[in-house]
Amino acid sequence: MSAFDRVTETWGDLKYMNLARAKYLRELIVTNDMQDLLELGFYKGKSSAYMAAVLEDLGRGHLTTMDRGSARGHEPEINEVLTTVGLEHRVTPIFAHRSFTWELGRMVEQNPRPQFDFCYLDGGHTWDVTGFGFLLVDMMLKPGGIILLDDLDWSIAGSPQAKTPGGQATYQAYSDDEKAAKGVRMTFEHIADHLGYDVEEVPKFQWGIARKRVPKKGLFRR
Repeated sequence: MSAFDRVTETWGDLKYMNLARAKYLRELIVTNDMQDLLELGFYKGKSSAYMAAVLEDLGRGHLTTMDRGSARGHEPEINEVLTTVGLEHRVTPIFAHRSFTWELGRMVEQNPRPQFDFCYLDGGHTWDVTGFGFLLVDMMLKPGGIILLDDLDWSIAGSPQAKTPGGQATYQAYSDDEKAAKGVRMTFEHIADHLGYDVEEVPKFQWGIARKRVPKKGLFRR
């Protein structure tokens, strides 16, 4: 049995990455020969397990994945999800104290700076977190690399979680127009475009795919 099928068999009912999305993600990784992966927002680790499984079946690569420290309290927790299917060696989970943007900032300061082929951006969702996160990932993304933005049409106003007491406390400082805004889509349509990415939308998954262009070689030589 492939590692990919093992994840499906073991954790198929776990939220949030469904099989159709996982297969699309597998095709994206395999077709583009990507092996240095980054994920922002892993929740319980199902999407992490699927990406690790793709790498395991290919026999190469590693995933760095981030979420807030509160993810340690999930049941199951990411380390259990990965260990159960024998994929912990393919993944480095990072539990951020407050935000993945700070952890990305620490990466940007490293020498040599980490370089990624792919980023699955599924955390924060607000304009400031997603937009700044995209800029930081861009600083570490190889030419030709891809950033996949999940939940293009998410908004605070439309989120069931934001209506809970905890969610209301989290977003109480936001204005009504910011609560109605689609921060991920704003990032996809404005920041990705401003940075010269080639973009493609996958409406059935509410995904936006942004590919970093490869610089053209100069026409003149010294």
